[in-house]
Amino acid sequence: MTFPQIAMPAISATLLISCGMESTERSDLPLPSATVARMFDMPLPKSAHSVYYLQHAGGMQDLEFYLRFDVDPSDIHKAADDLVTWNKGVLGKHLAYPRAPLSASALSTPRIDFQPMPWWDPSSVTTGYYRGSIEAYALQIIVDEGRSRIYLYQND
Repeated sequence: MTFPQIAMPAISATLLISCGMESTERSDLPLPSATVARMFDMPLPKSAHSVYYLQHAGGMQDLEFYLRFDVDPSDIHKAADDLVTWNKGVLGKHLAYPRAPLSASALSTPRIDFQPMPWWDPSSVTTGYYRGSIEAYALQIIVDEGRSRIYLYQND
């Protein structure tokens, strides 16, 4: 991934924000994984399906991204690993992203103006783990091993 690929979404969001505009894009209906992978230039396994997202940019430094997708059970751990590797490359620094118990999750409930988001329910996960960092643009990932589902959150 090159710097322009990384910078263009951030520059676009900054221009929107500096003009005082807000933008929210979302899909509350499942999208094909190839469509989402192209939109956000991130690795999703071929088995990814039932892909939903919400992306919001606004205010002085307000950027939030929610992504949920299901994968074949054999792909779940590699999907999380690939997202972590991708994000480390985008950020250009090493973050630990260790596997941690679900109780270590720092995910907050989406704000009221993003509701309804029936597809976003990481609090329902009973079997799985958390990988994440709270640094700007780092990922917070909940791996739901029971439903073979990944919840991903990113903010600035």
